[in-house]
Amino acid sequence: MLPEVAEIGPFAMFLDLDGTLAELAERPEAVVVAPETIELLDSLRGSCGHALAIISGRDIAVVDRLLHPLVLPVAGVHGLQRRDAAGAMHSAAVEPVDMTPIVAALRAAVGAEPGLLVEPKTGAVALHYRQRPECQNLCRDIAEHAVRGRSDVELLPGKMVFEIRTEGADKGDVIEAYLKEAPFSGRRPVFAGDDATDEVGFALVNARGGVSIKVGACATTLARYRAANLRELHGWLGELARAGREERIG
Repeated sequence: MLPEVAEIGPFAMFLDLDGTLAELAERPEAVVVAPETIELLDSLRGSCGHALAIISGRDIAVVDRLLHPLVLPVAGVHGLQRRDAAGAMHSAAVEPVDMTPIVAALRAAVGAEPGLLVEPKTGAVALHYRQRPECQNLCRDIAEHAVRGRSDVELLPGKMVFEIRTEGADKGDVIEAYLKEAPFSGRRPVFAGDDATDEVGFALVNARGGVSIKVGACATTLARYRAANLRELHGWLGELARAGREERIG
């Protein structure tokens, strides 16, 4: 169930990308953001005074490519990267970690196993098993072995993926950073996401009296509202955009 649009008030919008703005695909590079979703984002940011940011596990450059021609404030790699509304880049205050040995270890462990994918990122690497869901335990073992004895990285289980990334800021941290800056400050935060890595964002938004939305079925979540699927969420976002536009005109 989603909240009544009329009850939201002036808002700052934070949105995950995969599984929230775009349907998941078997391979990360196959994900496409529909043109109507791009239009929705453009309308939505106008309704909230441009206080809209994408909070993603992707690199910022990948988010920009998926959302072209829009260029939005984006937090990437689950908080390790952040571009603010003025276009300035911020990086998590952590020592750089050479992920090359971890990437090599994952690739060696996966070998020629069909359907398993190792995806290097900036300061992170993801092991995807969406094409082989029966390999969940195998991939967990591989990822846990790759980080064993290391205190400079963390393992993040996600939806059909295990991510290993540099220790640093998370999605809650970057949402909080945005809320201290124009045009986000003074607005009620709204955050929608679909994965376990979004839970820290939900916690932060809840603590700020905001609206947290889990997309899809999940047994447990900190989110206070749910959208059954992307269609329901996007329909609600469209209503929110229209309400904000009518309020400005009125």
